[in-house]
Amino acid sequence: MSKFGWWSLVVAFALWLSALGAQERVALRFSVREGTRLLWHIRTQSRQLVNMRGKTETMEMWLLEEVETIRPNGNLVWVSQVTRCVVDGQVLPADQFEVTVTELTPLGYPAQPITFPPPSLERLDDWLVELLGGVSLVFPATEVGVGSQWQHQLVIGLKPPNEPRRLTVSYRLEKQELVGKHDCWRIAVHHQTPVRLVWQWRGASVTVNGSAKLDGVFWFDPKLGAPRQRRATLVISYTRESEQWDGLKFVQQTQFVNQTVETEARLLSP
Repeated sequence: MSKFGWWSLVVAFALWLSALGAQERVALRFSVREGTRLLWHIRTQSRQLVNMRGKTETMEMWLLEEVETIRPNGNLVWVSQVTRCVVDGQVLPADQFEVTVTELTPLGYPAQPITFPPPSLERLDDWLVELLGGVSLVFPATEVGVGSQWQHQLVIGLKPPNEPRRLTVSYRLEKQELVGKHDCWRIAVHHQTPVRLVWQWRGASVTVNGSAKLDGVFWFDPKLGAPRQRRATLVISYTRESEQWDGLKFVQQTQFVNQTVETEARLLSP
C-alpha cells in the first residue's frame, strides 16, 4: 500500500473517532410545565386462547392528564381521569371513572413506593396484565446517547416459590424520530419473566406455570417533557393445574392459556 493509502486510512480513522466523540448526549427528564393538560387516546386489543377456545376484546379510552403542581424538588404531581371508555362498542358509565393523583420524580420514578396487591384466582388474568403490561418510562440519572441502555427493577413482593418477585425492565435509546411535527427520542422497552403462582387450601391446590414477555416503544418529546406516543405488545402463556379431593380421590384439571395484549397510546393535545 502506498503512503497515500495509509494516510487516507489514518484520516478516515481520525474522522470516525471525532464523530464518535461528538455524539449527542442528553439528560432525559420529565419537565412538563405546571398546568399543562395532556389528552390521550389509548387503544387496547386483547386476544385470549383457553384450551383452544378464543375470545377477543377491544377497548378505547380517552385519558386526561394535568400537571397540577411542581414541587420545589422538581417532582411533578399528575392528576388523571378517564373521560370516556368504550369496550367492544359499549360505552361504560362515566361514574365508574375515578380521579387518580400520582407524584413522580423528574426521572419518572414514583415519589412513594408502589405496592402490588397479591394475585387472586378470580382476577388472575387482569392482575397479570396490570402488573406486566403497565410498565412506565423511567430515565437514568446520567446523560445518554444513541445506543445507551439502562434498567429499572420492580419489587413485586411475592413469597417463594411465587414469581415474579423482582421484575427487571430494560430500556434502550434507539434514535430520534418524528411524531407528527415533533422531534422525539425513540426509546425501546423490554422485559421477560417466568410466571409461577401457587394457591393451597385443605384438600385443594392450584398451580400456574408459564412466562411473560413485553416489547414496546416510547416516543419522548424533550420539548414537551413527556412522551407523545407509546406502543407495546404483552404475551402471557401459562398452564393452570388444579387438584381437589372429592371425598374418594383427587380430581385434576388442566387449562392452557395464551393471551396477547397490544396497546397503542397517542397524545391528541397539545
